[in-house]
Amino acid sequence: MPDLKLTVLSLRYSSWSMRAWLTLTQAGADFALQTASLPDMQRQGDCESGALAELRPADRVARRQVGSVTGLFPTLWIDGQPVHETLAICETVADLYPDAGLWPGAVTDRARARAVSTEMATGFTALRGELSCHLFGRVPGFAPSAAAAANIDRIFELWAECLDRSGGPFLFGQFGIADAMYFPVLSRLRTYNIALPEALVEWAHAMDSAPPVQALWEAARQAPAIAIYDDYLRELGGDPAAATPKQAP
Repeated sequence: MPDLKLTVLSLRYSSWSMRAWLTLTQAGADFALQTASLPDMQRQGDCESGALAELRPADRVARRQVGSVTGLFPTLWIDGQPVHETLAICETVADLYPDAGLWPGAVTDRARARAVSTEMATGFTALRGELSCHLFGRVPGFAPSAAAAANIDRIFELWAECLDRSGGPFLFGQFGIADAMYFPVLSRLRTYNIALPEALVEWAHAMDSAPPVQALWEAARQAPAIAIYDDYLRELGGDPAAATPKQAP
């Protein structure tokens, strides 16, 4: 197998890094983890629009020096060659580890898994902007905007449809890329005290028990804290350390 290195932002917060990390871990890949330290760290998503903050050219150059391609993370390095964009990383891992079953076997199921994963990669901007990802944080009494609530309703619909078709326990039967893509959403809902419909509770329990998710909690516990993300939760009346590792999820 090739030499693999995943360059991430802190796994306490970086939803895109989590997705790539979970996929590699589920595949059983042997990979090195490099966590980038950014002195110019800022929240990437605007609270209202979810749009990514613009990087200055100098910032992009500095971030490339610590393992990025576009200035964003994660990046998977394969024998020294970079692959950026999380879904492309997940597809590459599926190619490298075909026996891991990261995509469903049936053509139509595989197409649907790719479609719902792409919907996550390209959509739900209001949710991503307002409900900043924070594994260990908890915010009581949070009320999402109408746009974020509409995103959440669509996600609930999507999860329910996938589970109804597959029969569970995961979105397409076994833990795969689609589950990795949506784990940070499940985490966000817990952080901001958004209740799941009863039909989705069993899937949430299966996710909690999945070995890659269990391993992520431990990896995130050892990841560095980032003040700007913790401060955002405090501004909302939340506690960035409310869910300690022993209490998580």
